[in-house]
Amino acid sequence: MRPSRPPAVDASVILEAPADLIWEAVKTPAAFRQVTRRLVRLVGLARRDQPWQEGETVHGPLVVFECLPISVHHLTITRIDERRRELHSDEHGGLIRRWRHIIRVTPLGASQCRYEDVVEIEAGWITPIVVGFARWFYGVRQRRWQSLARQLNTSIHQPS
Repeated sequence: MRPSRPPAVDASVILEAPADLIWEAVKTPAAFRQVTRRLVRLVGLARRDQPWQEGETVHGPLVVFECLPISVHHLTITRIDERRRELHSDEHGGLIRRWRHIIRVTPLGASQCRYEDVVEIEAGWITPIVVGFARWFYGVRQRRWQSLARQLNTSIHQPS
């Protein structure tokens, strides 16, 4: 994605875990549910256990803060780039016309990586409000990714 204007969100965090470990988690709805719990819930993913597949679309009610259904949301995985460790999605629903999201995982050595969220948002007159929410939301998500990275790292270092 080469946005014509700066993305609404471009945030990254250093995770204390190997890039391959985080990349494998990024490709799972389970990790998505964990880092978004009690913030947003896409009902269509509630029981989904299979990894994301390029080209698939998931849709269903989007519930904010576990109590506020705001729209029927559509999430399409448009690209999974194994070499670059990038997952691209195009999303929309309700007043949100476009929510293009790239997740990028970059190795920073054997036991660290950079996790990055780049998001482009179009929501008409409420775009500034949605962008404000998105910045807060991805800040929380990235802190949760730090916690998840510690959990994943611990699990691979446990004796069998």
